[in-house]
Amino acid sequence: MALGMLTAASEVCVHFFFRCLRLTRTRIADSVASETRRIYRRSPLPNQTNLRASPGTPVSSEDQFHPERSGTDRPSNERMCGVHIEVLGDQELRYVTCTFDICDNLISFIGVRLGKNVFSPTATTVANYNSKLDQLMQELRDRAVLNIQGGVQQIREDLASLNIPESVQRVRDDRTLDTLSYAGSVGLNQAKKCFDGTRTEILKEIIHWINNTDPVTPRILWLHGQAGKGKSAIAHTTAMQAKNLGNLWSCFCFTRVRQHEGLHKKLVTTIARDLADRDPRFRLLLAGIISNNYALTDTEDIAEQWQKLIVEPLSQLASSSARNVIIVIDALDESGVDDTRDGILEILTTHGANLPATTRILLTSRPLADIGEALRTKQHILAKSLDDVDYDATTRDITLYISTKLKKLDGTFCDENIRQLAAKSGGVFEWARLACDFIRPRMGVIPKERFCRVVSHTGDGSNLLDGMYTTFLGELVQGSSELLRFRSVMRQILWSKEPLSIKALDSMREEFPLETECYPVRIVLNFMASFLSGTTDTSTPIRPFHASFYDFLLDKNRSGEFFIDEAEVHNDLALASLRVMQAGLRFNMCALPTSYMRNSDVVDLAKKVEENIPMHLLYSCRYWAAHLQNAKVDAELGQHVKEFVSGEQILFWMEALGVSKFISEAYRVLVSAEQWFQVRSFL
Repeated sequence: MALGMLTAASEVCVHFFFRCLRLTRTRIADSVASETRRIYRRSPLPNQTNLRASPGTPVSSEDQFHPERSGTDRPSNERMCGVHIEVLGDQELRYVTCTFDICDNLISFIGVRLGKNVFSPTATTVANYNSKLDQLMQELRDRAVLNIQGGVQQIREDLASLNIPESVQRVRDDRTLDTLSYAGSVGLNQAKKCFDGTRTEILKEIIHWINNTDPVTPRILWLHGQAGKGKSAIAHTTAMQAKNLGNLWSCFCFTRVRQHEGLHKKLVTTIARDLADRDPRFRLLLAGIISNNYALTDTEDIAEQWQKLIVEPLSQLASSSARNVIIVIDALDESGVDDTRDGILEILTTHGANLPATTRILLTSRPLADIGEALRTKQHILAKSLDDVDYDATTRDITLYISTKLKKLDGTFCDENIRQLAAKSGGVFEWARLACDFIRPRMGVIPKERFCRVVSHTGDGSNLLDGMYTTFLGELVQGSSELLRFRSVMRQILWSKEPLSIKALDSMREEFPLETECYPVRIVLNFMASFLSGTTDTSTPIRPFHASFYDFLLDKNRSGEFFIDEAEVHNDLALASLRVMQAGLRFNMCALPTSYMRNSDVVDLAKKVEENIPMHLLYSCRYWAAHLQNAKVDAELGQHVKEFVSGEQILFWMEALGVSKFISEAYRVLVSAEQWFQVRSFL
């Protein structure tokens, strides 16, 4: 019956894409066209007649967003949504286009693909359509490549004869660089820098390595050590110093809570864009490289990207500048499983030696087996273990930190007490931070009693840190009801596909199937400020201060009664996502005045999206099927999916993804839903 339901739903999905076009017109078409442009802009069109863009037909305000408006009176340049190159300024606006027929064919193809293949009843049918897709796409590529070459070459010659102002040139470069994927919120965070007056020796050593002009100086420094040793603090401090000294720099920090985003695929392109933003010469070189080879923007060969987008432009700059280039890559071990690091380790070990003499890469990670095996024996890589740093120097730094944190306790602790705590830390800064938080005075806490409990711990390194987590949580979570709520809230946080704010977590939780689970997450998170950031601001995503805390909670052997398993969380989150979309999605989500306008031409579209599509709704649109994939058999959940895919909500879902720039995820989401029904035929 489940597959029968999908067959009925397929009739909607066959034409839902076309109906989306009628309802939202160019907002969704623009997103699809941008995906097409990535394929066809790699090579220019030969011998293509240059067409002058005609102005669009005026549209009355009362008719601009009418869903039933016929296609004959749409703006004439709406059909010119194919591959084009714009000449800015007062010069003639020329288009090199693959004719609107290619776009029409692609739209028709997507309709068939989504309508038939996504909901095909057998794996054989899926394979057949995939084969046809490959054949069709190859035919389109061949035709486009053959027809594009000469036209773009002619335009390049025309551009060379024009006197284009520098400001216009920068706009063109910016548009070119926008084709490179960029990972947001992975850069320098000055709040994570080393505590003032600490780590002076290792920081001086890093500065000396950076400034060493000897051509045989290793280009890469791998700083490794166990969890809590302060690797990330050193990384952020180094990046901050590079920024303050006017070096050309980039900082890229991996984090386990964003592994699902595939940040490793965006490492090279993000670094390239950072360097381009901070040096106009690098920007010009990079834009030129991309213009001549658009395939670099989305290739899976990151070794080629590294060579073309990083090494080559830096090598050209090195001949005319002695400016140091500093690239910081923090927490490589948190990028994902071993396979996600293979490409990165390959470029560091194989191509890292080819970097210019003024370029340095600081890499930090835990000493995982695959990372150590790849990096330890390379002459151009200098390995430095924080576990081997002078113990007395580390203890001195931790003593300074603890003394500063506890100095407001009006003589409660003497110098000997502070030295005891520092010695107990085992050189783990994260332990020292947690110990100070655990001891600080607040309601019901006697600092001296807490101090005695801390110094009575046994163990070292990560075991000592686990002991601190256990002790701290034991004080916060008392009684079976509190433990159940702690597990429930942390389960929602740990198994969400991306970090959510308190406000978003509450909005999702209100739609959980059990009323006993529908309580504010603050009843738990108000007491978790020592472990999680974002607990004091309802709009800031919740993240761990240290990755070891999540690792602790997900390992039953380490966390014991505080262990967080999956349980029914994916059923809860899948159902909540479907309910959130049912209540929140509507026609024209962002209240735009017309659908006859490209997304890129809408003023403040990002702001409109933020104001009209809240975090929990966008999360639901992107990840409902991901949670569905991990959900168990549930008739109520299946009924919600049926209603969603067979009604008009799926059209509004497409619109929300389109304006949010996630339209490319739609196909993957629908395939996930299909697979769930195929495996769980229970309706």
